[in-house]
Amino acid sequence: MNPIVINGTVLCDNITGIPRYVYETVVRLDKLIEGTGLDVRIAYRDDGREIHLPELKNIKLVPLKAVKYFYNMAVLPAYLRREHAFFVGLASDMLMTRRSVVVLHDIRPLVMDTDRGFFRFKFWVHCLSTKWFAQRVFTVSYDQRQLIHDKLGIPLDKIGVTYNGWEHMAKVQPDESIFEKMPAVKKGEYFYALGSLAGHKNFKWIREVARRNPDKTFVVAGGKDLRAFGDDTEAKDTHNVFYPGYVSDAENAALMKHCRLFLHPAVFEGFGIPPLEALALGAPIALAKASCLPELYGDTARYFDPYDYEVDLDALAARPVAPPDKVLAKYSWDKTAAFWLEEIKKYARDGKP
Repeated sequence: MNPIVINGTVLCDNITGIPRYVYETVVRLDKLIEGTGLDVRIAYRDDGREIHLPELKNIKLVPLKAVKYFYNMAVLPAYLRREHAFFVGLASDMLMTRRSVVVLHDIRPLVMDTDRGFFRFKFWVHCLSTKWFAQRVFTVSYDQRQLIHDKLGIPLDKIGVTYNGWEHMAKVQPDESIFEKMPAVKKGEYFYALGSLAGHKNFKWIREVARRNPDKTFVVAGGKDLRAFGDDTEAKDTHNVFYPGYVSDAENAALMKHCRLFLHPAVFEGFGIPPLEALALGAPIALAKASCLPELYGDTARYFDPYDYEVDLDALAARPVAPPDKVLAKYSWDKTAAFWLEEIKKYARDGKP
């Protein structure tokens, strides 16, 4: 059987977004492969950073010494060749090897100009490598599947869909101390948003709506990438907008649990995990009517125009929606891990999807 190698370097970063997908899938796969005889390994760039994983019983960790760019370009491909292994790129990480499948979570840099020019150029090279080398491509919504087909010309029958999940929030104990850091924020009376503050997350909408609603309170959590976000002054607290920065799962759970409404104004997403986390914690959600969000969340969410700053938040919060049961049943880390188990069995046996 062919060894299966998953690139785990992304697990040395904070566990959000794509790292979350890899982490939750790998942890569940470790249990599922017990007794199967599958040889599954997590390779990662050993640069001194800790890899965020619990102790694995069935998946082998393979640290590979390398400087940043040579890891993907030379060191990891050489390891795959030496071990006659099949590569599974769960984190949008493409190598120039034909014995591979890749998950492209989204192709935002190809369709939006919110990223630097050099990064967009590198991403084009990355996506073209995926098109030319990967035996199969996966993504996380049908909206993104169609976009990958349109932009890269990859046949639709070569693009599969695998979803994100929410179960990681079920075991989180909310950390209420987050409110001690923001004494002006009262439980049940604030609107909450979570993201990286990058341009496509559209937190301009939060700022503009907040200016028009000085009597309402807003909390925007996430990494303060000010170079992507804009002027430094725009990412500082005002009398009714608060930026706590990166929050832990426990702090995020507390903020979601007590918000009046979870807002997600993003104009581009591959999937968008935060609204799913909010639903899992019982929070009402309101999303931009854009990208894949209506496809994924259906009638469990309220929707707004992400370019309309005159939105009536009270009316938006009062709109009736369906219960989240069907959405929470459809999108599950357990289902995603089971999906990858079946895929990996094929690659281990044939070296082909």
